[in-house]
Amino acid sequence: MHVKDLLCGDSGLNKMKKRRIASKCIGLVDADLLDNGTRHPNLVLLKLAGYFREHGIPYELIIDTEVNLECYKRVYLSRVFVFTKLPKFVTDFQMKHPKTWRSKLQMGGTGFYATEEDRDKFDEMRRKDMTQLAMDPFLPGFSMAHQMPDYNIYIPYIEREIEKKVNEESKKLQKKNGTAPTPQEIDAIAVKCRKKYKDYLDYSIGFLTRGCIRQCSFCVNKGERSILPYSNLNDFVDDSRPFIYLWDDNFLCYKNWKALLQELIDRGKPFQFRQGLDERVLDDERAEMLCRAPYHGDFIFAFDQWKDCEVIKRKLKIWKRHCPTKTTKFYLFCGYELTADDDEKLFTDVYYLFCRIQILMSFGCLGYVMRHADYIKHRLGNIYTQVARWCNQPQFYKKMSFEEFVLRNQSYQEEHSSSKKICKSLVTYKEFKDTFADKWEQIEPLFKMKYESTINPANWEG
Repeated sequence: MHVKDLLCGDSGLNKMKKRRIASKCIGLVDADLLDNGTRHPNLVLLKLAGYFREHGIPYELIIDTEVNLECYKRVYLSRVFVFTKLPKFVTDFQMKHPKTWRSKLQMGGTGFYATEEDRDKFDEMRRKDMTQLAMDPFLPGFSMAHQMPDYNIYIPYIEREIEKKVNEESKKLQKKNGTAPTPQEIDAIAVKCRKKYKDYLDYSIGFLTRGCIRQCSFCVNKGERSILPYSNLNDFVDDSRPFIYLWDDNFLCYKNWKALLQELIDRGKPFQFRQGLDERVLDDERAEMLCRAPYHGDFIFAFDQWKDCEVIKRKLKIWKRHCPTKTTKFYLFCGYELTADDDEKLFTDVYYLFCRIQILMSFGCLGYVMRHADYIKHRLGNIYTQVARWCNQPQFYKKMSFEEFVLRNQSYQEEHSSSKKICKSLVTYKEFKDTFADKWEQIEPLFKMKYESTINPANWEG
């Protein structure tokens, strides 16, 4: 099996190669991909690629960090995360053309404004970002809502990365066994690597609705007051792809949620919502429909704030009554508005994070820690990193306490490293303990709690 066959077959690969050989007219830049890497394709770039394909305009995803933007007639860059650094070739181009770069380079995405604190400025930046492509004279008739994506633009990148990984693992096998790996072993490596890119290769991606009613201060939708219809399934579903995933901001609060959910069910293709569904509006009707749907993967809800603890518990009883065995996960937002020296706020935030985890454990649910960028401001912010490494991996979350996880990290380092230095996780844990010695009795039981002894089926059985 060749990597090209694993991804898209000969015909798809040939189309890619022809496109790459063609004149470099339009360049598309996924800034998150080039900096830190990302598990998700960029929907804006997929839609732009679809538009250019339909209009016969040559284009390509820029996958190298050293390129000359002078080769391109126009460049579109998207950045989702605020911590993503712009590629050096972009900043170099801006410095070289300080007055004219905007005529060639168009940049947008939540990564340019998501953490803006000034509300008026945030609203203005978001409005501009959400409308700039529709106003672009180079894109007449472009509709972000209704443009069919070109899902193949990441193929050259994935092909390169898989071949790189296959070569690395093949060398390791040869060193271990003393002989070159068999074709079967190479194929197995490629298949395993492909799973890393399943979001790029197996899913149709889109929004059925946009907007939210909650106006949470930490969310990019904080200025929204309503939920409106956005795309139709036929606008983004590629029937050759086995699954659908949806980025809807708050699907369950949309007034016509039932009709849209039934449409998804009738489509017959397994689907999932990637944003945390709003557990607070869950009722028997919503729970019943979701549980009988051809849902793909884990159900994901949101438990962002401790103040919602009582309603979350009530709704979990409804959910577990309808769906007692399906894996259910909750996003756990934390680290918001931390400052460098506010120890009290840090302790309170970590304490109630674990209180939320305790509730989820008691109902047999998983947690997934979502850290706001503010967490790094505090000197002890690494405690969130350690909690996330424990909580976000079910094999640890279900088998050991947070304290056990930290201590085992130290043991692992001592066993597998020549250095006997105390690992960062244990340093952070001890610093946290020393800083809050007067409150340790309050939080220690939460650091020691284990899923196996916390889960309580009586919460939902009967």
